[in-house]
Amino acid sequence: MIRAWRLCLGTMILGSFTSTALACGHCIEDRIAAVYDYDVVTRAFLQDHQVVFFSVEGTIAGEKSRRSLQVVVESIAGVDRGSARVSGDPAALSAAFDPARASSIAMERTLSRKLAPRGLSIKKLRVMDKQSALMPASTP
Repeated sequence: MIRAWRLCLGTMILGSFTSTALACGHCIEDRIAAVYDYDVVTRAFLQDHQVVFFSVEGTIAGEKSRRSLQVVVESIAGVDRGSARVSGDPAALSAAFDPARASSIAMERTLSRKLAPRGLSIKKLRVMDKQSALMPASTP
């Protein structure tokens, strides 16, 4: 964790000396941005569904691997079909789901169990719903 933080800090410092900063891929925002799909989020909110974002620890190699992970994610009860998004670099995934059918916690448990045989683990980054999307970001 500290190593990733230092890498992000180094990237930000480097970015201040160049005209364009490169994303480090370890920051929460980088991982969310890698799998954020405006259309998926919009459809979810119109149905009063939520969108959950996970970081993935392990290697997601190639398009075939990403597609197979999408199938795994969408096989979970409550997940909206066609909503799963998977990124290999940075390793992340997201999906829209119906909170009346499954909680993000239950979804995380099921997904963790299904991904473990592949040598992958996940960590929930953020859950978005219509209400949280309308709230302004808090400032420290």
